[in-house]
Amino acid sequence: MQWLVKPLVDIFQWTFDILKAGEGIPNAIFILLIIFGLGYWTFYWQPKYNKQAEADSDQIK
Repeated sequence: MQWLVKPLVDIFQWTFDILKAGEGIPNAIFILLIIFGLGYWTFYWQPKYNKQAEADSDQIK
């Protein structure tokens, strides 16, 4: 079991070291990426799916 746990511990420690060294920069990048992704979904994909749902009369409502 140690063969599985040791690499995971190393990865988590490395990740937290990067986050600590970068202060708030990695958090800001993740937040901006999430905001961009939600905006992209909301303004591009969701209207497309809404039009497709309105055109399909065989769906369960």
